[in-house]
Amino acid sequence: MKSEVLRKVRDHLATGGYRSVPVRTLVLAGIWWALTEGDRAGLAFGVPVVLLALFASACLPSPSPRWSPLGLLRFALVFFIGSVRGGIDVARSALAPRLSISPVMIRYALRLPAGPARHLVIGTMNMMPGTLSVVLDGDQVEIHALIDSGDELVGQLRALEGHVARALGERLERSHA
Repeated sequence: MKSEVLRKVRDHLATGGYRSVPVRTLVLAGIWWALTEGDRAGLAFGVPVVLLALFASACLPSPSPRWSPLGLLRFALVFFIGSVRGGIDVARSALAPRLSISPVMIRYALRLPAGPARHLVIGTMNMMPGTLSVVLDGDQVEIHALIDSGDELVGQLRALEGHVARALGERLERSHA
């Protein structure tokens, strides 16, 4: 296992992956600096953490060259608006005298190919209010939902997959019936 990880890193660096090291280092150091609010006392711990994160990031696959900055911006906007709507919905439900939920399990056929785009859409599904991805079985994901209408949720999931596909330059494999 250890030698396989080292081989992946070596192969990644040998194919030009070293060019992204300065940018990744700056991004990771910036994240650490923001998390510690610029406290210099955290440097003794932060430098090794940034170096370990840099090493771990070298093990990750490079992003697809097809990703779209505009698509990512649109996805971020959709995600932000959905988060605000979800927060309002959760607050409204929490303050309502009677909760109107009807828990269901829904099987949803994913249209994105296996890989990072599929992982992103499944993770984002978990961020939607009242939904939780429970099981991934091939191209099917089972979702626990606290909803009134399964059709409405399926429509939201289709739209979410479309946003992710456009952001990452992926093609949707098949259409839903």
